[in-house]
Amino acid sequence: MNKRSMRAPSFILLAITLFSTTIAQADDSIAINKLISEIDAAAKTDKARMLSIITINTDVAGKTLEKEKARGFTLGEVYVAHSIALAAHKSFDQVAAMKTKENTWGRVAQMNKVSLRGAASSIKELMRSKKSE
Repeated sequence: MNKRSMRAPSFILLAITLFSTTIAQADDSIAINKLISEIDAAAKTDKARMLSIITINTDVAGKTLEKEKARGFTLGEVYVAHSIALAAHKSFDQVAAMKTKENTWGRVAQMNKVSLRGAASSIKELMRSKKSE
């Protein structure tokens, strides 16, 4: 096998890996945006319940969550920021600072090597338990 024919499989493997990573990152961004939307919609219906659920999931007091929300975030974004902060061993303020106009929440999660799939599942389960009551 010559050098040229050996490069082709390596290039294809690299391209597949990069493409798969790009798709996973896009999926994470979509999932995070959907989670934020769902939390915000649920908060419009029952804000006290959502604050309680987020407090349970993040171990952050409701008053603190309200103060952070007042900084220009939605309740869903506050939850996502805390989830990323917990997983990345950072503070809320550090994660919030990363969320600039240029960065999406998906990008912030990626920069911290964090996936919120587990966090999304747990909060969605708590949100569902309210509907079934």
